[in-house]
Amino acid sequence: MLHKPINICFFRNIFRVHDNQSLHHAIQSSKHVLPVVCLDPRLMDISLLNDKLGLENVTPKTHTFGLERCANFRTSYIIESIMALKQELIKRNSDLLILFGTPEDLFPALQKHLAKNHYQLEKIHTHKEYAFEELAVEKTLSKTLPMVYHHDTTMVHPDDVDFDNTYKVYTHFRKRIEKMDKPVRDPLEIPKELPFFPKEAIEFQPNGEQHLQALYKDASVKSDQRNAFPWKGGEQIAKERLNDYLFKSDGVIDYKQTRNGLIGTEYSTKFSVFLSHGCLSPRFIWHEMERHKKEHKRNIKAAGDEDGIYWVKFELLWRDFFRYLVMGNGKKIFLLHGFRNMAPLEEDQKKPKNSYLDKVWKTNDEYFNKWKTGQTGSPFIDACMRELMYTGFMNNRGRQNVASYLAKDLEIDWRLGAEYFESILKDHDVYSNYGNWQYVSGVGCDPREGFRHFNVLKQSKDYDPEGFYIKLWCPELQDLPSHYVHCPWLMSAEEQKQYNCVIGRDYPEPMSMMESWKRHYPTAAKGSNKITKYLDTKNKKIKVK
Repeated sequence: MLHKPINICFFRNIFRVHDNQSLHHAIQSSKHVLPVVCLDPRLMDISLLNDKLGLENVTPKTHTFGLERCANFRTSYIIESIMALKQELIKRNSDLLILFGTPEDLFPALQKHLAKNHYQLEKIHTHKEYAFEELAVEKTLSKTLPMVYHHDTTMVHPDDVDFDNTYKVYTHFRKRIEKMDKPVRDPLEIPKELPFFPKEAIEFQPNGEQHLQALYKDASVKSDQRNAFPWKGGEQIAKERLNDYLFKSDGVIDYKQTRNGLIGTEYSTKFSVFLSHGCLSPRFIWHEMERHKKEHKRNIKAAGDEDGIYWVKFELLWRDFFRYLVMGNGKKIFLLHGFRNMAPLEEDQKKPKNSYLDKVWKTNDEYFNKWKTGQTGSPFIDACMRELMYTGFMNNRGRQNVASYLAKDLEIDWRLGAEYFESILKDHDVYSNYGNWQYVSGVGCDPREGFRHFNVLKQSKDYDPEGFYIKLWCPELQDLPSHYVHCPWLMSAEEQKQYNCVIGRDYPEPMSMMESWKRHYPTAAKGSNKITKYLDTKNKKIKVK
């Protein structure tokens, strides 16, 4: 019997039908296309299914410190996105084969299963990744299978930019892109109908949807009404948010002014979660913003929406920049000295004074646990970390501050913070997460190296002046007036009783403070010597008692 040619579209971590190069190329060359998703036990805990599927007991852990690899917030979102993808495919007369196991084991076996059912595997189309773990998977698959990889996660296609991997500074990269006549390719059209789905494939690992539902139930988390990202996973939900933000609310007009907000769903685009799991195409976002500019041409100068659109693009280019850095520098995204140590110094180039290449990083379980549970005694840090702990999401301003606090104030190994973010963030992607942690910690692509140090007290007063965000996540501080909510340790014993917050009982004593914070104390407390009982004058910081 003649074997029917078939292509596989491997939805690796792109859970969408729109602007999907892998799907586009798979359907161009075959009358039979098998869409596949694979839940890898090295990346997500699927041990609930071990006995049913005969899988090895694998516990997914982060690389350096062995934290949980993918906590329930992200697990739930990924599963929602997969279930939504399945429905999008069914609408187009296809379906989704849901598999559990490593791609290296599953795809050779799937190829044999298809052959037994008279299908000849032509190509496996999937998107290209750039981090070393994913590259190792690609290398193994390519040895025995007809793999085709597509650049589908960047906004600017690698073939369209002469990327110089000596670029170590975002500004150089951005200016290079902004000079291009057309930096972003047009998004691909959405297929209205897909080729025949081979029903025989379901027999390879049956009951995939039921297994997925079991994992979803096991990973379910209680919803928090304070959640700034309440959306479920899926392509249509992502596109609705994009449309609402650009065309219904015109939120993009005020993006530059609102992007550092802290409370609610509208203070920023909230695209990051959709992007990190491929529910939205970055190219599609770019071109929808171009459409917004054309449709609002009369109001551009008056309303400033051109400015807002520019700054959204600015942030999307940061996302690309970190991917390009990893393309050129591989494992250095995970190394202690990071991208900062990615090239030897020239003969006439001196190592900067106080270089972070010489820094001795610490690990301390007590410090780290107080940081991650929001018990540092620094209200803004605690509010941010509690938001993350209860929702799997955190505002961008908070992410920069908690990273600086851990790496600069506590001098804890920045990778511990990055791995915790990897574990719990809904919108974790390896490039942006580790790239941003390196940047803030002084070992990444920041031209100021270790000299960028966030003054947490100043940041707290600048971005949450009345303390609304702090009180939302630290209710034990809700009775404090605004001048104390940022630095409650300055209250007298009488004031602590008056405001129902005794330091050391109702709210922690400050774990670490910097001398520079004193400049931002409320006027009435500037002469206070309360800080001196904690002060380590040699290092100009406060030590944990």
